[in-house]
Amino acid sequence: CLTRPTISSTGLPYEISLYWHQYPYNLGLPFCKIRALISEASTYVSVLTIVAFSMERFLAICHPLHLYTMSGLQRPVRIIAGLWIVSLLSAVPFAIFTDIDYIVYPPTNEKILDSAFCAMLSNPEGFPLWELSTCLFFAFPMLIMVVLYGRMGMQIRSRTQRTAELGVRNGSVNGPSRISQSRKAIIRMLAAVVITFFVCWAPFHAQRLLFLYARDWQHFNTVNTWLFSVAGWLYYVSW
Repeated sequence: CLTRPTISSTGLPYEISLYWHQYPYNLGLPFCKIRALISEASTYVSVLTIVAFSMERFLAICHPLHLYTMSGLQRPVRIIAGLWIVSLLSAVPFAIFTDIDYIVYPPTNEKILDSAFCAMLSNPEGFPLWELSTCLFFAFPMLIMVVLYGRMGMQIRSRTQRTAELGVRNGSVNGPSRISQSRKAIIRMLAAVVITFFVCWAPFHAQRLLFLYARDWQHFNTVNTWLFSVAGWLYYVSW
């Protein structure tokens, strides 16, 4: 199954209901497409928000004066509005190509009406939509975060080393040790953000690509079932 959680807690009851009643889908095509739009958009806006926060932290640590000149209420409101607009526009193709599909009975190729489900089963012809989504909203954000938090870690390390040297010159004995411990804690926190982002979102995109490229694999059903459950729960953890 390729259905994914809708936005935050509003989609949780429906997603939980899938564990008890998944077939047939009986909420109609309009709701199916709206759900696909909201689900995809909420995924994108979550990722973009994490990247935006990372950029804010980068500016605060590496360019504090530049961030101070941009302070104000209008700026975060514009950023949030921009993230939602980009996310909704990026999710429109998924809403367009999502449809109510059926399992086909092999001997007669007839649709089994009780097997109706809402999903997008393949890429649009000639357009790698799933791969593009993975690159733009997982691989590239992951790369950006690695670079940003790496730069932040280097900046913090450089500052604490200079502060420690000043403490030694001024005769402080415990100062450098406390600064070193504080620096290590901050760097561990920065690394934890990147690792958590990868852990929460990698199964989501892995399941999509597995469905796209490995449906003929003998262990596909088992792995896909586990990935669906793990990716779904990690999706909500990421919020």
